[in-house]
Amino acid sequence: MKYKFSEQTRKMLPMYAVGAVFVVVNLILDPSVLRNWRSTCAFFLQFAPLMACAMAQACILLTGGIDLSIGMTVSMMTTILATTMGDGPLGIAFGVVVTLLSGAAVGLIMGSVVTFARIPAIIVTLAFSYVWKGVTLFILPRPGGYIPKVFTRFFSGRAMIPGAALVLIVAVVVWKFIKNSRLGVAIYAVGDNPKVAYANGINVNRSRLAAYALSGMFVAVSALLLVGQIGCGDPTIGPPFQMNSIAAAVLGGVAFTGGVGMMRGALIGAFINTSLLNILFFAGASPYFQKVVQGFILIAVIGVKAIEYYRKGDEE
Repeated sequence: MKYKFSEQTRKMLPMYAVGAVFVVVNLILDPSVLRNWRSTCAFFLQFAPLMACAMAQACILLTGGIDLSIGMTVSMMTTILATTMGDGPLGIAFGVVVTLLSGAAVGLIMGSVVTFARIPAIIVTLAFSYVWKGVTLFILPRPGGYIPKVFTRFFSGRAMIPGAALVLIVAVVVWKFIKNSRLGVAIYAVGDNPKVAYANGINVNRSRLAAYALSGMFVAVSALLLVGQIGCGDPTIGPPFQMNSIAAAVLGGVAFTGGVGMMRGALIGAFINTSLLNILFFAGASPYFQKVVQGFILIAVIGVKAIEYYRKGDEE
């Protein structure tokens, strides 16, 4: 029996191919990745935080919005984690739970303003990025806080379980469960056409709020991965993830117009984005040139998506 790919999978095949090529190029440029288990874990940990941020951004894009606060929210979540975590299993669990709940709360706050005040998400999230910056600096004005060594060991490869992979797998499984539920269908429907979704009995406000809360939790997951890497809270670490999360999600096929896209696409987009930076680094490119390349990639991706959107509109 001949296996047939689904329509969505067929659309993703070029992305899979590009991702595979980038894996090979990265291994050629840095063969030390396969030298030992710790090197392999460190290699994967480079990609994991942006992957989580791309998932967060995708949640908002699917509703037809965009989140310009992810960068500062990441910073804030690292400071919350570094100031609430303690020693021992209970201390670590307390810090992780507080951080995840804080992420959900942050998402709910912004989602409530977008939903009930009917202000565009781009304006709300941009404004709140300054609010979160102030809160972040109030919590921890400079890198620091306390993170138990056992927490960083979990992500560094000293443990038998690949921490970053495990955390991301849990996040993906959670999303898969939500996507296949009524809530997941509602999120896609609201992003595609909120009026039609409402006419079909979907609670638009509740669905949008859930998407923002889920996005905030994914940002918190990114903070867990970052702190596991650097071993402290850092109020300045988040901003690079802002535009990169947008680029990764859109590169992975998540539409700006809402209702279209897959989470695996956002994950692959994050991998390609980070892989490209690694390649430029090993090629000796300056950090300034790397930013230029990232900017052109984002422009190109948005341009292609805009052309596809208008062509689809003309056909209809």
